[in-house]
Amino acid sequence: MKSIKCILFIICLSTFVSFMSCGDEEVVSYSLTVQVDPEVGGIVSQTSETFVSGTAITLTATANRDYSFSTWTGAVNNTSNPLEIIMNEDKLLVAVFELMDSDEDGVTDDLDECPNSDEGSSVDDKGCEEEVTEVGVSVWTGDVINFTKADGADPSLAANQDRITDKVWITRDNEEGGQIYNRVLENASDKETSPLGTEWSEGSLDEYASLTYTSFRSATGKPKNAVGKTYVVHLIEDNIYLSVKLLSWSGSKAGGFSYERSTK
Repeated sequence: MKSIKCILFIICLSTFVSFMSCGDEEVVSYSLTVQVDPEVGGIVSQTSETFVSGTAITLTATANRDYSFSTWTGAVNNTSNPLEIIMNEDKLLVAVFELMDSDEDGVTDDLDECPNSDEGSSVDDKGCEEEVTEVGVSVWTGDVINFTKADGADPSLAANQDRITDKVWITRDNEEGGQIYNRVLENASDKETSPLGTEWSEGSLDEYASLTYTSFRSATGKPKNAVGKTYVVHLIEDNIYLSVKLLSWSGSKAGGFSYERSTK
């Protein structure tokens, strides 16, 4: 009889222990971390929190003034807003906002003091249209002067530069061969583009408006073969046209040349 009672006691005890073990089973939870970039860009409906595994969460990003929602990064890369996720692991989500440029003038709305600029207009750093002052055409038909740079003369010295305007100083190096350049904008010549800020065309000054202009070398070919020819030179930024006649051109990389040109 005692043995039967013992057996019954053991069975009851095992059942109780099993019941207690099931009741204490740990619930799995995951943490959701929510961030905003930049912090002033907006807010998210859901804050950082811990959720039971399998919980469905909906996050909505709301932009502040001058910003728009861009994308979610972190655990997911998605542009959906609202965004639905399932908590099956620890997750970090970042709501990314960006500054708007409503009138697409290159100045963001937070800085734009003129938010309705015309498309394609030139604006200042406040987003307001700039007044464009066009430089009037000036044709120099004044007295003719001569400029000469001697062979071997230092091109860095003012005496060896034809300082036509503040933006154009013409000279020639002694080691580069057949090229002149603009000392204001260049430290050395480039056969394709020098002198920068100028364009040339063979012809007379009275037909300047109908001429086709190119670079110095395109217009003259080999400068030594252009001696005696007259060219119209356009100083682009100053919008000045003047006449230049090549008088001499030294070979063997001597660096000398001379011309006569019209003045204002």
